[in-house]
Amino acid sequence: MELKTEGARTLLAYWESQKGEDRLPSTGDIDLVDLAPILSNMVIYEHGSGDFTVRFFGTEMVRRLGVDLTGVKTSAFSHSPFGELITDHLGQVIRGPVMLTSAYHSQTNEGPLLEIEQIMLPWANEKGEAQCVLSHVTRTSGEDATLTLKLEESFRGLINLQTVSL
Repeated sequence: MELKTEGARTLLAYWESQKGEDRLPSTGDIDLVDLAPILSNMVIYEHGSGDFTVRFFGTEMVRRLGVDLTGVKTSAFSHSPFGELITDHLGQVIRGPVMLTSAYHSQTNEGPLLEIEQIMLPWANEKGEAQCVLSHVTRTSGEDATLTLKLEESFRGLINLQTVSL
């Protein structure tokens, strides 16, 4: 699996360093200090009661979307095409459990389309069951770092989707 961005590669390397031979890494092993260089583009989701709650929403994500989704349940935006896609991807990661990478086009408020790379990795609760998903999301195209995304209308098409069974 080829990852284009340093942040995605960093998160994958951290995940691999925390997991055991036959187990998912534990949420108790997560140390956000270790992930400080990439936190601004990270989202942490927690699964429970058939829904996902955003537990952490990085500062670059807030800037790009213009809203902090920390504490929001994914069911709140599952009616949009992008919300449906994210909810489906999160479900795949937890049920598999699988590692999921995707690339997609996203519409900006300023006009241009951006290509975005995302990686989603499962983390286990104290019982060893997949419960959290750590995700890194960043653009792989576009020179203008000030571009912002349309939250409800940002998804414009999936380019590539890969899952790896764990």
